[in-house]
Amino acid sequence: MIKMGLIGLGRMGKYHLNLYDEIPEVKLMGICDVNEEEVNKLSKQTGVRGYTNYEEMLDLVDAVTVAVPTKYHYEVTKKCLASGKHVLVEKPITTDIEEAKELFKIADENKLVLNIGHVERFNGAVMELKKIVRDPFLIESRRVGPYVERMKNDSIILDLMIHDIDIILNILNDEVVDLQAQGSRVYSNLTDLASVNLKFKKGTVVNIIVSRVNQKKDRTMSIAQKDAYIYLDYTNQDINIYRQGQSQHIFGDKELTYKNEYILERMFVYKDNPLKLEIKHFIDCIDNRSSRMVSVEHELKSLEIALKIDEILHRGK
Repeated sequence: MIKMGLIGLGRMGKYHLNLYDEIPEVKLMGICDVNEEEVNKLSKQTGVRGYTNYEEMLDLVDAVTVAVPTKYHYEVTKKCLASGKHVLVEKPITTDIEEAKELFKIADENKLVLNIGHVERFNGAVMELKKIVRDPFLIESRRVGPYVERMKNDSIILDLMIHDIDIILNILNDEVVDLQAQGSRVYSNLTDLASVNLKFKKGTVVNIIVSRVNQKKDRTMSIAQKDAYIYLDYTNQDINIYRQGQSQHIFGDKELTYKNEYILERMFVYKDNPLKLEIKHFIDCIDNRSSRMVSVEHELKSLEIALKIDEILHRGK
């Protein structure tokens, strides 16, 4: 039984809180937030002791989830690791690559688990990708949705696009040799939409679009390779595979029509709550039932590319 503490009771913190009772290997010992009223309310609802200072509960726990605003990730995570606690910190781990390296070094030196909350890694469809992707030549990803006022001070790259960067780096396992980025402000003082092009050493071309100005939420990825066109829907956790595509123009008496034929395979995907799977994986890493899903080097590379894109967009302004 792993004794857990939850630090941060915002949107993501509440998602974590709602799942702990579904994981029998976990006992939630304390919840913490600077908002005392929220702490008291959720403590009363759950029967879990509440705190406004997370350091007061560290002696009671083996591990913590850090779901505070990103600007506090480094400070809180470092203190928890220094106290000998395993940490699951929401992405991005920090907004500084050297700080991220330092945190992983502290965890390694103290034989502690430090995982980053990239929840899309545990999306059922994403977990199937590596089984079917073979030397793709084009990947296109869209992660768009309506504007949300509370996100106006968050980087759209570190909040949204880092998911796609992480997934693409993981399935390609290749080096980025060229990077181009364009973006625009619409509602906030930060970039609200961005289009990024990546070229990889083995030739794969990647286009990623993120936006918080679209009226319709859309989370998709398409992958083109010699034998298949793979279409992934993150929201529904679905994968469709199109093979042996053929197209032709048909000339009628007064019109020209287009015909497209293909073989469609609907891939079976085991669907579960990705966040619950993420927490269970963290617990399994602590208990040595599993090893981390991606290497520390991969974690740092995803963050490094996301920060580089943010820098380019900032300069572009």
